[in-house]
Amino acid sequence: MNNALSDIGVTIIQPLFTLALVLIATRFLAQLCGVSSYNPISMALRRITDPVVLPLGRLLPGGKRVNPGSLLALVLCQILFIALMFSLIGRLDAFSFIQATIWSLIGGASLIINIVFYSVIATIVVSFLAPQSAHPAVEFVWQLTEPVMAPLRQLLPSMGGLDFSPIILFIALNVVRVSLGHMAAAARLPQFVIGI
Repeated sequence: MNNALSDIGVTIIQPLFTLALVLIATRFLAQLCGVSSYNPISMALRRITDPVVLPLGRLLPGGKRVNPGSLLALVLCQILFIALMFSLIGRLDAFSFIQATIWSLIGGASLIINIVFYSVIATIVVSFLAPQSAHPAVEFVWQLTEPVMAPLRQLLPSMGGLDFSPIILFIALNVVRVSLGHMAAAARLPQFVIGI
């Protein structure tokens, strides 16, 4: 019976925390990349995440682009999730705040890299299927990836209308992913940590 209850608990909290962490990480990236604050998706992200991010933002004030409150919210939510998971599997005695913080930093970095990776894929797909689309989601994803792609385009020689910057970015992101994977293995990161 206890195993059934813990499985139900995991089934409930894992998707909720995954959604919360993705929203907080996306908010951080949107602000970092200068996504328009008038975009409906940006506005929704702020409205949803403000209850968690704003109080932490008051503790750690940031600049126009960098919001330490979002990063702190990302790490603290991951730590809370790890503590809940340890509790559900009956291993709360093995929970260490310092270790959970390290795991949360690795998981958060990996989550941010994954969001950039899938945003670039979305940009490529949209550029083929609906290149002239003015949908707010397309605009949001384009503004999220353009600050990373534009410098790469300037480094590459002109290829007659072909854009190879996503390939370079994918290689760089995969190098970071592999590095984070090795860090996760070295830190004995549990499989349930969100982002890895």
